[in-house]
Amino acid sequence: MVEVDVAFISFDQHVGTPIVVLKDKAAEAKRMLLIWIGSPEAAAIQSKIKGEEITRPMTHDLMKNLIENLQGEVASVCVHSVADGTFFGQVTLHADGQTIDIDARPSDAIALALRFDAPIFVAEEVLEEHGLSEDDLKEAQQEQTKSVLENLDDETLGEFTV
Repeated sequence: MVEVDVAFISFDQHVGTPIVVLKDKAAEAKRMLLIWIGSPEAAAIQSKIKGEEITRPMTHDLMKNLIENLQGEVASVCVHSVADGTFFGQVTLHADGQTIDIDARPSDAIALALRFDAPIFVAEEVLEEHGLSEDDLKEAQQEQTKSVLENLDDETLGEFTV
């Protein structure tokens, strides 16, 4: 297992879907994993990253409150596999002297881990097969920007002043 941090939330304009970007914590590795997620989960992750305080508990805050009130804690979460383009995650809880593994969507697991300051892991095989280097990601972003600029029509270009 490779420990990762949430680097940032991005947005895939082609599909209209948020992306959570996980980055290998090892400084020399510079490997990243992109996972397409739902808008509510992206908002839950982003609000925690930014340290925003919400007056009423959202779903992941409710989950945290339930776990804590049952004297439990999230020990860790992991993205352990991919099947048919879908990432699979797991939340590991400690409660009542037991360790409990619960199947979860990676986005929910990540949002919950952030609320518990729990470590986030990705299986080495998942990172090897589906991860990108920072250089690959920068190159993809540059190609996307180039494609957008090359496909601008005269009417759209006329909206911008130089």
